[in-house]
Amino acid sequence: MESTKPQILVVEDDESIAEAVAFHLERAGMNPSVAGDGLAGLRALRTDLPDVLVLDLMLPGVDGWHIIREVRDWAPRLPVIVVTARTNEHDRVEVLSLGADDVLSKPFSMRELVARVTAALRRNAAAEAFAGREPITEGDLVIDLDRLAVTIQDANVDLTPLEFKLLCVLADHRGRAMSRDVVFRRVWGGERGHGDRSVDVLVRRLRRKVDEIPGRFTYIQTQHGVGYRLEAMPRSLPGAFARRGDLASMLAPGGPGAGRA
Repeated sequence: MESTKPQILVVEDDESIAEAVAFHLERAGMNPSVAGDGLAGLRALRTDLPDVLVLDLMLPGVDGWHIIREVRDWAPRLPVIVVTARTNEHDRVEVLSLGADDVLSKPFSMRELVARVTAALRRNAAAEAFAGREPITEGDLVIDLDRLAVTIQDANVDLTPLEFKLLCVLADHRGRAMSRDVVFRRVWGGERGHGDRSVDVLVRRLRRKVDEIPGRFTYIQTQHGVGYRLEAMPRSLPGAFARRGDLASMLAPGGPGAGRA
């Protein structure tokens, strides 16, 4: 049935690109629709939220940057894949920081685009992979894997599918550091390119939501020279403490914390 197919909205003002993208998505078993400018894209999003948004940045009227900001206000779980001719690293980092899940540079292969959309759909269906598992608790942070819900001190934390996937990956190894390469493979799939900063940008986004709010703990810790780990650390402790166990050594006679008031 048509309604069972994943709904993909393509917002692209280049008619030939939009038609090609829609054709290949349909061949892959999806149900694409196309909006030719930013305003039409916003209308379509508010009328019927798709399963994935494929978004060009340089659009007439309302540009893609504005659309990402709006979407993240009222549809935080919608996967957003940006396609753009702007290929410099600053633009890629900025787009990911705003809340996009993936960035594909023009010109791109249709096969790769379909693969990226398919991967986004898999991430958005994470509930199936985690169904039946007990909630994960770390400090005041609770990850309800059945409901795809995250709370801190009983307050809801809205995460995008990509942010939720990152949190679950770190939670599966909580207390242990994971390298950027391993995180990339577990979250995006495939291998991380040399100098790719996607992991750092996504960690920064997640920290804004779980660490930079009032609370007793910080959760996403950096282990220098290794990567990142999930571990609740009391905010009163200096950031130099890599583990809870390091507190004893810091306060031991002759240790760096010895003799402090």
